[in-house]
Amino acid sequence: MALIKTDGKNAVDVSEEAVKIEFPCENYMVKVVALDAENLLEELTVCVQKHAPEVTQDTVTAKRSSKARFVSFTYRILATGETQLAALHKDLMAHSAVKMVI
Repeated sequence: MALIKTDGKNAVDVSEEAVKIEFPCENYMVKVVALDAENLLEELTVCVQKHAPEVTQDTVTAKRSSKARFVSFTYRILATGETQLAALHKDLMAHSAVKMVI
């Protein structure tokens, strides 16, 4: 996978020597940055649980920005493959409050 610029050219040269993730991967970190909103933790956790049912709200860490406009959530999941991660990313980005998924 390569990062692509808006002009269609690779932003980063990704070689065959790049580190690959071995699946299944326990404790895979997914970080979500979003505008803070009521019930956001619950809504995002339900979304994550569709792809990683082992996740609970108790295992999520949250951190608010200094002005409390944004909040970041860190989920630790059992990553089973690229298909799972791509679908999770797509579903999280579909939430109106979400600005970034790392």
